[in-house]
This record gives sequence, C-alpha cells and structure tokens, in this order.
Amino acid sequence: RIMPVTAIAIDRLQDKAVMVRRYAMQLLTSLLENNPFMGMLNPEPYREKVRELEAYLKCNIPEEILKAKDTALEEAKNDESQGEREIHEIESAALAAAIADAEAKKEEEALSEAESTFLAKVRALKFASQALAFTELFENSNASFQSMLMSSNSSDVTEALRFFVRAKHFGLPCAVTGTKRALALMWSNEANIQEEVLRAFIEVFVAEPGTEGKELLPENQIAQNFLDLVREANVSELASIEEALGRLVKKEIIPPDVFSVLWAIASQAKGELRASAVLVISMAASADPNIVDSAYRLQNLYDAGLGDHIEENHDWKTARSAACALQRVARAKVDPSSAKYIILDLISERLVAIARGDWCDDANVDDTNAWFCAAEQSINAIFTICPSPEKVSMEILLGHQQVIFGCPGESSDTASTLRLARFFFVLGHIALKLLIYTEVLSSSVRRANAAKTIKKQESVSAGATENSESKDVEGDDAIEAELGIAAQAEAETERKVAEISENEIVGRGIISLFTPMLLRVVANENGSYSSPVLMQSATLALCKCMCISKSFCEKHLSLLFSVLSKAPNDDQDLRANIVVALGDLAFRFPNELEPYTPKIYACLRDKSIRVRRHTLMVLTHLILNDMVKVKGQVCEIALCLQDNESTIRDMARLLFHELSKRTNSPIYNLLPDIVSQLSQLDLKQEVFREIMQFLLSFIKKDRQNEMLLEKLVLRFPKCTTINQKADLAYCIAQLKVNEKGIKCLNDNFKLYKDALFDEDVLKNFMSFIAKAKKNATKPETKQTLQELEEKFTECAAAGMENVNASKKAARAKKRAARRVARKKVEWEESDEEENAEASEPEPEEYEEVDEENRPANSQAVKSEKSSTTKRRSGRSRTEALSA
Repeated sequence: RIMPVTAIAIDRLQDKAVMVRRYAMQLLTSLLENNPFMGMLNPEPYREKVRELEAYLKCNIPEEILKAKDTALEEAKNDESQGEREIHEIESAALAAAIADAEAKKEEEALSEAESTFLAKVRALKFASQALAFTELFENSNASFQSMLMSSNSSDVTEALRFFVRAKHFGLPCAVTGTKRALALMWSNEANIQEEVLRAFIEVFVAEPGTEGKELLPENQIAQNFLDLVREANVSELASIEEALGRLVKKEIIPPDVFSVLWAIASQAKGELRASAVLVISMAASADPNIVDSAYRLQNLYDAGLGDHIEENHDWKTARSAACALQRVARAKVDPSSAKYIILDLISERLVAIARGDWCDDANVDDTNAWFCAAEQSINAIFTICPSPEKVSMEILLGHQQVIFGCPGESSDTASTLRLARFFFVLGHIALKLLIYTEVLSSSVRRANAAKTIKKQESVSAGATENSESKDVEGDDAIEAELGIAAQAEAETERKVAEISENEIVGRGIISLFTPMLLRVVANENGSYSSPVLMQSATLALCKCMCISKSFCEKHLSLLFSVLSKAPNDDQDLRANIVVALGDLAFRFPNELEPYTPKIYACLRDKSIRVRRHTLMVLTHLILNDMVKVKGQVCEIALCLQDNESTIRDMARLLFHELSKRTNSPIYNLLPDIVSQLSQLDLKQEVFREIMQFLLSFIKKDRQNEMLLEKLVLRFPKCTTINQKADLAYCIAQLKVNEKGIKCLNDNFKLYKDALFDEDVLKNFMSFIAKAKKNATKPETKQTLQELEEKFTECAAAGMENVNASKKAARAKKRAARRVARKKVEWEESDEEENAEASEPEPEEYEEVDEENRPANSQAVKSEKSSTTKRRSGRSRTEALSA
C-alpha cells in the first residue's frame, strides 16, 4: 500500500491549501524515513539488480513453459508479419507465466532445490522492482519538490528543505539537484528561511546523518563533500556556496583541520581537484582572511596556484582560484625585510605574467578562452595586494604592446589575432579597475578628512571650560569654520576624482593611446576582422572604457548599437555581452542611454534564448531601480510571459510581481497601453488572453477595477476588427464586479452594442453579468442586470440578422459581378468576330457596270452604314450594363 499512498501524497503537493501541502510533504518525509526497502534508495543499483534477476529467470524458466515459449517463438519467426515487438512480448509473457507459476506453489509442498532457488529469485525480483518503482516515484516528482522550494510560503520552503535533507541521506539523486537549488535561498529576505537553509547545508555536507548537526563528519569527508559540491556548480551556485561557507566559518562550525586537508590536496592533486581545493579555500577566506593572510599560507598558495605546475600545464582554473584567494589579503606595505612583502612581490610577478599571457598558446583558441577568467581575477588581485597597482598595470600594457607590435625600432604590420584579443581584454579591464581604484582612494581621503574633523571637534570640546562663554563662542566658530573647510575639501576631492575619470583614464593616459585602434577593430568597416574571439574581446573593452567617461560614452554609443544590430546571428555571445554592458552604462549614465531604450527592448525579440534572457534580466534590474521608464515598451516584456523558455517566463512574472508591490500601482497604469499594443499585434487568441489573465489578476482595488472597466469600454469604438473587440470583452470579463461597473456598462451600451453579434463577445459579456448576479444584493441592481441581459440578447439577435443580410448582399453582389464579367467577355468575342469579318475582302462582281451610271457617293453610303451599326451595338451594350 505504500505505492498508492506515496503517489497520492505527491499529487497533493499541487493543492491550493497551505496546510494540505505541508502535511503532504511531512507524509512523504515519513514514508522515506520508514520505507520497507534498504537504507540506500539510489535507483541505479536496483536497476542493475532487476536486469540481473530477469536474466537469471529467463535462463531458468520451467520446462513446460519453456517448450510453449519456443513453439511460439518458432511460429513468430516463420510468420513474416511478426516483428521484434511480438517476439519481445512472447518472452515477457513466458517470464510472467513462470513467475506466476512459482508464486502459486505453496511453501508446504516439497520443492526441489532448483525450484526453491527460482522462487527465491522471483521474490528478490519483486522486492527490487517495488523498490525501483518507489524511488522512481520520487525522481519523477522532482519538479514538484523544487516548486515547493520556490514557493512564496515559508512553511512550504521549510518542509521541502527537510525533505531534501532526508532524501540526501537515503541517496536519492533528486536530492543533489534540490540541495543545489536550495542554496539560492541563502539570499532570501526572510531570516528563518536562511537559517533553515544553513541547517540543511550542515546536515547534508558537514554533520553525521540523523544527528541534527551535533556530530560532525570526519575532516576528510567534509573536505571531500565541499570539493564535490563546487566541482559541478555554476556561477550562481558558487556565490550561494560561498555565502553558506562564510557563515559557517564565522560561526566556527567547520573544524580548522578541514582547511589543512584542503591545503594538502591543493599542493598534491592535479587538474580539477587542485582548482576546486584552492577555490574552497578562497571561499572560506572571504569570511576569515587569516586562512590565507600569512607568509606561510601565501607561500603555499604561490606553490599550489601560481607555481611551475600552472605554467607547464596551463591550468587556468587553478590560477583563477588562487587569484580569488589573493583578493582576501590586505594590501602589502613596502617593507623589504618582511617575509610577507617578499612573497607578495613574487606573487605579483606571477600575476603580471598571467595578465600578459606569457604562458598562452597562440595557436589554441580554447587556451585563450580559458585564460580570460584567470587574467581577470589576476588583475583584480594586483589592484588588491600591490602598493602601486597603476604602475604594475602600465607594465602589463607595455608588455602586451611589445609582444604584439614589437620594439619601437622593430615594428610589425601584422599581429596575432589571439594576442590582440588578449590585449584588448586586459586594456578594458585595467581601465575599469583604474576607475574603481580612483574611487577607493577618494573614499579613503574622505574618511581621513572626516576622522580629522571629528578629532578636532573632540579636542575643542575637551579644552572648553564651563565658565567661559567667550571661549565657547570661539570654539563654536572654530568648529563651524572647520566644518566649512572640510566640506570644501570634500567637494574639491570629488571634483578631482570626476576630472580623473572623465579625462585622464581614457582621455590623456596610456590607455588613450590604444583607443583609436580599439575603435577601428570594433567598427570593422571592411570586414577585416573575422575572429569572433577578437570581436568579443574588443567590444567588451570598448564597453568598459565607455563606463569610465561620460563624453567617451556619448560619443561612441551609436557605434555600440551599430555593432549590436549587425552582429552575426551565430555570435550570440557578442550580443549577450553588449546587452549586459548596456545595463551597466544605463546605471552610470542614464540620460545618455535614454534615447536608445527602444533598441534595448528590441533585443527581447532576439532569436537567441541567451540574449533574450540577458536582456530581460538587465531590464528587470533597471526598471526595479527606476533607471528606465517602463511605459511605452512594456508590451515587449508582457510578451515574455509566453516565451518558449521557462526561465524567461519566470523572470517576467517576477518583474510584474515586484511591480505590483509598489504603492503607485504601475501595473494598473500600464494596462491600457499593454491592451492597446497587444491587440494590434498578430497574436493568437489564447496567447493574448493568458497574458491579460495574469496581468489583470494584480488589479485588486475596487476603484482601479471601475476605472479600468471604463477605459476598456471607451476603447470599443477605436477597434478596427471584431477580434480586437472580443479581446476587450475578455478583459472586461476578468475584472471584479461592483455596482459602479454595472452602471458603466449600462450607460455606455451604445459603444459596444454593434459587437454583440459575435459569439465570443456575447459570451464574455454574459460571463460578466453572471458574476454580477451572484454578488448583487439590491433589487434595483438585479433589475438593471436583467434589463442589461435582455438588451444583450436582443442586440445579439438583431446584429446576427444584419450580419446574415450583409452576407447575402455580398453574395448577390459577387454573383452580379460574375454575370457582368461573363457578358463583357461575350461582347469582346463578338467585337473580335465583327472586326474579323470587316477585314475580309468582299467578292468582286463580274457584272459589267456602266461607269457612267455608277453612283459617285457609293463609298459614303457604305461608311454611313458601318457607323450606324457600331452606334447601335454601343447603345445595346450600355443598356445591358445599366440593366
């Protein structure tokens, strides 16, 4: 009975009631904990066991059943109409008969050894099959379990987390994906959900099963669990894992010996395992920098993540992880006698070598693609640990220049495509980091000035005496003067920072020397640069430079959008990168990007799923942060509700859910534009209605329902097709009903009465009336509804008669047109015959005619007869046409 009970409980996870879903999940957890099968429910061993037992039973079928099987198989093979399917059915039927025969034998009967063994195998097969069916029930319902994780109700999330913890202990594969999905809830706004996720993380990866986190696993096992977790994680999952690890490190739950094991693995392992170990160490160091911030640990990090092994094997993943760990280290102070300074200096040299691409293979595109992430994190680490990162950056750029173009006296006209791509990538990232470094220095100056001012204020307050009013006045004046000077100094600092970012970095610095070449490559006017890697790297570098200077951004925005529109269809990476960069530019320079907003929305219609997803993600952030006006192009986002990709649909729903929480009712204000724009598109009826059903569900207030109903009714005369009117009627039917809405429909009846002949329009209005009747309590309201319903019926009948009459008239007009066309063809044929007869020569009469007696006007008489005949023919045709 456990199977049907489990199936029913899984089905109830879709129930609308919160209590039902919670108890269903608790029942499933109990069924899992008290299942009658073995402790591990991994389906793969059971599948292998079922195949093994079936093979044994097929080879040991009883003699009488075997003979019948062989006979049936021989007949099937002789019959050409029988195929492999029939043969398989015969074998399955023979096996089923053998199993039924074995189960029918009573245990009291004397069974031979072979029969006893066969019966034991049958029972084992039945057990394994039931266990496999039980596990497959859970595996096939993974989507339902994960939907519980994403529920807006906290109890659903809590129960789902507890279920996945138990499922992980029993080895169900769905628990792995569910646990990774649950890590995203570390960013939830509810503290209890965060705590539950952290508790589940501990029970799955750190603690002994069933101990509720009180007894920890051995250090080696914990380290191995972390390595397995990060090895197959994507970027978003890595961020969630880092957050969870950081909290556990802060709470000192993870034993220190775990990191000793990870350091040992990082020093001795190779490939993916080494990179994963260094990455886990860097994640933990985000919460406790002491894990890496010591001379001894930095030496280990140098050997494991930046040593000769990395150079020889081009292990860019490990180098990236080591650079991430170095970003947790404080900036080095110049002290040649310090061991930490010496090792950091050595580390800086290796980081510079990585950023210059000294170890890259210029003939291997995959090697360069893997290098990009390592170079990015290496530059980030340089700006974190180096005392003068701007000098190191110049050294990197000059190194690239020398490798690509040669020395000043040995310049070359050609350059390697991959080298140029690496150079542009480094150029753009260094420019961006210089801006960030400038702002960090500015913040440090402001904090120092603020601390200095506070210190002076405290000294003045301490030196003032209680009995000297004049000194108090002087002290107050000094404080005000000091505050004024501090404010002036802060304003001057901000002005200098703005001047540096606007003019120095990409205007007059070393980076400005390479921007003309960068712009030429990005423009690619002659199509000389066909490498996708080069174009992507150059375009990304241009976007980063545009984020620095407003004038530079405004000057080259048209070029960027030109590249976006002309990008090849197969280069979705380039378009996706540009869209993400446009989101950053819109945050930094919103006024400059505002005229190009429709072009950003147009990317929602891109053929690439990745481009559409990135575009919607960017627009979601911009809209929710009030950086982009949503009105005007909101129809494009509404269409995303019916996108073929589920992630895009979910993101669009999330955006409208967040908008609905705002007090200024943006969805209500946007709905008329959405209805107008969607009705003008050639959409399928079900697509339009599913979109509007979702959006109209956010209209909760009675006043909004009334105003929206009035706007929709007033839009009927502007509709050009009956389908548009049917769509408006559907929207009206979805709104809530009240007395003012009924009055609005009654008062504006003349605006939509001509559309009631359509069955769909009438059906929607009748649906509105039916809802109104259920809620009507006043007699006058019921009377109004009755009259309105009668008017609907009468106008629908009259309209249908008019439509039928119009159709008959149209058919008659077509028939008349066909008759006229036939007559015209006949007349043309008759004209052709007359012309043919007139052109034939008349036979000569061999009569002797007296020349003197021949009438002189004979030719005139013939001409008069011919013209008279033509006039008569013309009059007859005119009369026929008028008839």
